[in-house]
Amino acid sequence: MNKIIQLRRSLMFIVALMIFADYSAGSGQKVKEQSYPIPENINKIFETSCFQCHGKKGGRLPKTRLNFSRWAAYGASKEIEKASMICSAVSKGAMPPRRIREANPELIPTKEQADLICSWAESLKAGEYKLQNSPKN
Repeated sequence: MNKIIQLRRSLMFIVALMIFADYSAGSGQKVKEQSYPIPENINKIFETSCFQCHGKKGGRLPKTRLNFSRWAAYGASKEIEKASMICSAVSKGAMPPRRIREANPELIPTKEQADLICSWAESLKAGEYKLQNSPKN
């Protein structure tokens, strides 16, 4: 009889833990997701070509698509998505926008810079780039 009571208590404890874990997960508490910091050489390109619109002092519309001042808050999966988007836009010549490029050709990333951005974006997708705050192996 004691074994049955002990088993029931153990089962109730496990169920209570599962309910608590499920409640905590859905309670709106966010666990800080890992982040991919932007390497300095890539950041310099972004400072020159992108921050004016997509940085802290940028316009509302450009910052809704990409906001470098909130990069770490995106979390790893969204950062990978954003890095791919940046690669695509820069490679196609879609960024900076045509009117900005025409007025400020010095803001246009070179082919080498675009390739560097794309290599970085690909390394994120392939999981080759180290996560910030990840456990040391």
